[in-house]
Amino acid sequence: MSRTSAPASGADGTASEADTAASRTSGAVSGAGAAASRTSSAPTEPAGPVMFETADRERGHEYLAKAYGVSLKITDSGGNYQLRHVRSGPGSFYIDTVAQTVTTEYQAGPMASLVAIRMQSGLRAVLDTSAGIDPLGPGGIAVRGQPGQPCHVRLEPSVVTAVVIDHQVAAEVARNAPDQQLGPVRFTSMSPRSAAAARNWRYTVDYITDTVLPNQETASSPLITSSATRLLAATMLATFPNTWIIEPCPLDRADATPSTLRRAIGFIEANADLDITVTDVARAALATSRAVQLAFRRHLDTTPMAYLRRVRLERAHEQLRKASPDDGVTVTQIAARWGFASPSRFAQHYQAAYGIPPSRTLRT
Repeated sequence: MSRTSAPASGADGTASEADTAASRTSGAVSGAGAAASRTSSAPTEPAGPVMFETADRERGHEYLAKAYGVSLKITDSGGNYQLRHVRSGPGSFYIDTVAQTVTTEYQAGPMASLVAIRMQSGLRAVLDTSAGIDPLGPGGIAVRGQPGQPCHVRLEPSVVTAVVIDHQVAAEVARNAPDQQLGPVRFTSMSPRSAAAARNWRYTVDYITDTVLPNQETASSPLITSSATRLLAATMLATFPNTWIIEPCPLDRADATPSTLRRAIGFIEANADLDITVTDVARAALATSRAVQLAFRRHLDTTPMAYLRRVRLERAHEQLRKASPDDGVTVTQIAARWGFASPSRFAQHYQAAYGIPPSRTLRT
């Protein structure tokens, strides 16, 4: 995989004063512009779960082909056919639960999205009959197949969860330099890299399913849904070995300077209300994503996203101080406004930072 280097710099990691000022302005504007173009901070109308049920084979086959946007050749073992499909998600990702009562084979055309399957119950599932993957049993997790390639899946009577992630979102998460061109992603293993990685994947999917999507206030917050999308994509790429994730190189370490950190902090503090990513921060900091991550770890012992969370917590604190419960404002609304999906976790972070619960700040 090719790597785009950071802009040239002096021995101490800084450019000349004039060039630095011009580049910082250009980088910050382009980074903030990219964040603003993805979504505004205005709430969006959340899309509730979409449920489809049928005992009609033809209707079921047509629905699945439309839901996944691919050509499908479907055959089943006959008998009492029942299909139940429930989809939740904002569009950049979906979490689908599929229940079927007969053994079914799906020959699917190429699908660009990244798809991971978790078998909730049933006998077994073979996710790619041509790849020699061991069948999944209850609780098993695997990638459905290679993105962009046809796939042949056989499911016995079962209930499975499918996490479908937009290819472009995954690429944004994997990209090291802001303008890096990534080749096609290929999973080098369809199974999780370790038992710990599999547990983390289950935890992440359950957290989004149970905490983010059911709550109207969190599901309508662009900051939360965008963060949840990137969290899913990053966790999938960390869970299943692939050709997009590589280790930091020497140039990343060399660019992890105090100057890089200062530019990154300035951008975060100026744009905390926007849906900013590590890539946006890296563009403004004139460095790669990994250089920015290393700079925060080396000089502040934290991460860019943890620093962003701290800034947003401060902004939420200020909004709570100025708000009044008589205006109908709630802690949950303010927490969601600043990207906190779980009110209980927001309260924990707030208590740790300010020594009192956020509800007390709102009342005083």
